[in-house]
Amino acid sequence: MNLGKVELHLHLDGSLDLETAYDLAKKRNVIDDAMTFDAFCSKMEVPSDNPSLEECLKCFDFPIAIMQDAEALELCTYTLIRNLHKMGLIYAEIRFAPQLHLQKGMNQREVIEAVLAGRNRALEDFGLLTNIICCCMTVGPASINMEANLETVRVAREYLGKGVCAVDLAGNEGACPILDYKPCFDLAKEIGMPYTIHAGEAGPASNVWDAVMVMGAQRIGHGGHSTEDPKVKQMMIDKQIPYEFCPTSNIQCHCQPSYEEHAMIELLRDGACVTINSDNMTLSRVNTHIEMERAIKFMGLTEEDCHKMTLNAIKSAFISDAEKEELLAKL
Repeated sequence: MNLGKVELHLHLDGSLDLETAYDLAKKRNVIDDAMTFDAFCSKMEVPSDNPSLEECLKCFDFPIAIMQDAEALELCTYTLIRNLHKMGLIYAEIRFAPQLHLQKGMNQREVIEAVLAGRNRALEDFGLLTNIICCCMTVGPASINMEANLETVRVAREYLGKGVCAVDLAGNEGACPILDYKPCFDLAKEIGMPYTIHAGEAGPASNVWDAVMVMGAQRIGHGGHSTEDPKVKQMMIDKQIPYEFCPTSNIQCHCQPSYEEHAMIELLRDGACVTINSDNMTLSRVNTHIEMERAIKFMGLTEEDCHKMTLNAIKSAFISDAEKEELLAKL
């Protein structure tokens, strides 16, 4: 059985093609010309002694510095989708935060259009359907970047159905209360923008409750800590809110203790809507194939379980019913 054909939770800046990124980094003076490819690759990986999610997020500073112009954004998107095509994926949702790519004078609209240019060129060349999720960011008190987050929602809505499929809330979950970002998702709901929210990754089960029951999230990024509160866990099962799990990343960031003790095992067995994803293909040196192989080897899951998670991913994707039927026919 060919596993890992659908990816719902994949960060662009954490999944750059290494050769493309190395070339761009040299041309843009992000690195010294003397830096070898091997040394560069070591900087593009979560260190083995990473102590926390907060420290893990610092690993993104380097790839983000590479993508501060339209050409780099377009090329990085294109080569990522090329790599997904080579892996045999049939669908992927790629997420990124437009507001993190404004250091060289671009605005959020220009950033989104550059990423969509890469997405559209890849669609033409490889025929792989992908969509873009635009992330709002938690970087500290919500007031620091509330206007930027609201702009992300507004501008992303202009491209809904044109390569953008949803918005998200990403970043340091512990930076401030998740409900402080409710205005962003009130706006998304008002203007008809689908959304997922990172919650219960490093934060408590109550964040998952707030994201779904108060803010209206249609999917949850990670969410493993929901098992710590029976009420929250049961709500997720009853409502069949999809979990976007990324086991390797969860363990690297100390959000889950191990593969063997990962919350997704319990949730899958108890009937939750579980999907398995990569999070960051490059920074975590992983992909959906590897994640499913590890799920079978270390979590005790079966190929049937992995197939079920692929079906869950198709069912949960931010695409039309007709597109879902087309994907099901490709399995």
